[in-house]
Amino acid sequence: MKNWYWLVLGVLLLTGCAPEYETRYELTPPASTGGLSCLNQCEGKSRMCNLQCTRQYDQCSVRAEQQARLELPERLREYDAKLADWKREMDRYETDQRFYEMELHQRQLQRELLHLTCERDGQKAESCFHQHSKYDSLPSMNPPTSPGASPEQPTLSGETARIRDLTCSKECKCDDQYRQCYSSCGGAVKPYQFCVKNCS
Repeated sequence: MKNWYWLVLGVLLLTGCAPEYETRYELTPPASTGGLSCLNQCEGKSRMCNLQCTRQYDQCSVRAEQQARLELPERLREYDAKLADWKREMDRYETDQRFYEMELHQRQLQRELLHLTCERDGQKAESCFHQHSKYDSLPSMNPPTSPGASPEQPTLSGETARIRDLTCSKECKCDDQYRQCYSSCGGAVKPYQFCVKNCS
């Protein structure tokens, strides 16, 4: 069992330190004049693709803000309800915490009384035994559980970002299209792995 533990730990450590790679591309242009002219068209198409992608993303962002404005009142109502619940739980926690600290203080006094009684009368005295019995019969105590941080109030910018992340994308495959066009013009597209993290 112990060997298995060390084996798993070793694998996890090696995995965490393993190099990370990403795919990059080496582009070699065609030799012919026609091929080079074709690449100019590829670059023009790539610029148009990126412009269109940016425009679509901006339009999607505008729609996300519009949707956020519509949803924000309901999100604020939900927040108010959660905040009210949290305040009740926090009030209960603070009250329980005060009683807990008072009880800890009482137990500390009882422990000191036990120590003084047994020191005065001896460990085998009836009075010492009685104090031991009282102290040992006390129920166990657990500190109250905090409700944690208060809920975060929703904002227009936050809701806009949330909806934008769910509905908008900048992944328009323009680079893929450019490489396909580059290859169709007679250029060479050679993928290779490039280390980006934990490189030796």
